[in-house]
Order: sequence, then structure tokens, then C-alpha cells
Amino acid sequence: MINVIFCGYRFWALEIIKYFENSSNIKIVSIFNNNEEIVNNINSINDKVDVVVFLGWSWFISNNILEKYFCVGIHPSDLPNYRGGSPLQHQIINGIEYTKISLMQISSEGIDKGDIWDKEELCLNGDSMEIIFKNLTISSIILLNRFFHNFDNKKSYKQDIESGLYFDRRKPEESKILKEFFYNKSLKEIYNFIRALTYPYPNAYIEDEKGNKLLFEKVKYIEKGNDESIKD
Repeated sequence: MINVIFCGYRFWALEIIKYFENSSNIKIVSIFNNNEEIVNNINSINDKVDVVVFLGWSWFISNNILEKYFCVGIHPSDLPNYRGGSPLQHQIINGIEYTKISLMQISSEGIDKGDIWDKEELCLNGDSMEIIFKNLTISSIILLNRFFHNFDNKKSYKQDIESGLYFDRRKPEESKILKEFFYNKSLKEIYNFIRALTYPYPNAYIEDEKGNKLLFEKVKYIEKGNDESIKD
């Protein structure tokens, strides 16, 4: 039996945790939903802990936790590519349709620089982030199932950091579309930009001279020859 602490708060992370609550080969020692919870409570845990799994975690993890526990996290990119913030949005905006999620060791070496334990395919196609998060949930469950199944024989390898790029977390103001954007981009590029910024992210928007904003909450792209009708 593998004793696991799960740390996650995003809806897709909670779906993954819920799935493993019924797993026969792991025991969930505790679940933390925010940084305050983990800081205040992790040192009071008396049970043996084999691994701490972070899912979509937005806070820095203190060195005392990293030194005391074996910590891993799922990063939704094919590391070392797209290290850093907003990896899904950056990949979609850049036209990537198929990528991988990476199960990495979280260490004090730097953001997303830890050793890789495993990877799993991830599809980035879909008109909204809701669809992509469903894909992410399924891929993460497959990846973690394999990791837990091979836990006693697991092996890792170091990343070639020099071969990948780091991206900053996107800011809300970067969702603004200027009129030149429509002139300089293809329809597919416009589609990718808008769908990457559907809920729960700050929507793509245009703004007039008075500061009024028109938000793009939904988008659909139909290629020539595709007779699929537009549905609400």
C-alpha cells in the first residue's frame, strides 16, 4: 500500500483526487487544498508518507517540505518545453495540438527543473478549456496509475534544461486583442488565441476608446468543406 498526500484545488485536480479515493493500492493520508493548509498541518502528520503529489499547484513549496518528503507534480507540457506559468495557454496559442504531461520531481533546483518520472500523451484540441481540462484529467489519471503501479521499481531521468524554454505566467491584460491582431493572424491563429482564454481564464477581449470591453466567451472554427453546423 502506497501512502499518498494529494495537494490540489483546481476542479480538474479535485476530479483526479476523487478518482484515487477508491483506489485499492494507495491510501490517501491527507488532502490539502491551499498553501496555508499544507504549511500549518503537514508537520503534524503521524502516518508514513511515501509521496506527496501536487496537481496544478500555484504556490511555492517550502524547502523543509521538499527535504522531508518525496514530492512530485504534474506539469501539462512535454518538459523541458514550456516550463513555467500558463503552459496550456502558451502551447495552444502557439498552435500545438498534441503534447504530453510530465510527472516531475519537485525540488529546490528551480521551477519545473526536477527529474522526470514519466510522461503521458495529452490532446489540446477542443473549442474550450473545459474540453482540454477533461483531457488533462484523463491523461493525469493514466499517468498516476502507472506511477503508483510501478512505484517500487520507478526510475527517473534528468531534464535537458538547455533544450527547452521557460514562459512567464500570462497576465489578464495580455488577453486584450488589438485591431492589428485580426489583420496579422490567420483564422486558425485567432481561434487558438480565443479558445485558450475561455473559462476559467481571463477571456480574450476587445476594448473601445471609452474602456468598454467585448469578451469572447465561446469560439468555433470550421474548416472549408466541413458541413458541421454551428450549435449554441
